[in-house]
Amino acid sequence: MKKIVIYASLSGNTKKIGEAIAQQIGCEAISYTDERAKDISGFDFVAIGFYIDKGGPEAHFKRYIKEHVKGKKTGLFITLGADPAGEHGESMLKVGRELLNEGGNEILAEFICQGAIDPKVIEEMKEMAAKMGDKAIHLITPERQATWKQASTHPDENDLKNARKAFEGIK
Repeated sequence: MKKIVIYASLSGNTKKIGEAIAQQIGCEAISYTDERAKDISGFDFVAIGFYIDKGGPEAHFKRYIKEHVKGKKTGLFITLGADPAGEHGESMLKVGRELLNEGGNEILAEFICQGAIDPKVIEEMKEMAAKMGDKAIHLITPERQATWKQASTHPDENDLKNARKAFEGIK
């Protein structure tokens, strides 16, 4: 089976996970912006990975998936700043599954883990919260700051190991 890992990565988290998965399944990991990602017709299995941006993959990658990933055996991997075991993590997996299912793809493996949040994103959230006060979507609470701190150490070696394990059945 000819395989490839294709990802969208803002801060390098999703790229790290994608490379670990590629190592596990014996293929290359490339960004969706790579010229080679334009034609994936020769691949039997495509692992798709993204970071969360406003409730799903960033808009350009979402369009890429809809236009290019159709009728494939796939794997799904996601990084996000929130707790992956929480409600937000599960809802993001659902978003990813629905996106792949829309293209008639079969999902054979999936993985989600926490990833460090780009410092620019944290600054934007702080600025927005300062401007909007109590009406801000993301209030800057001690809990949110603790999540940011926890996320800053991810993906770690354990996350990479778990990503490889999640895809070990792909031959």
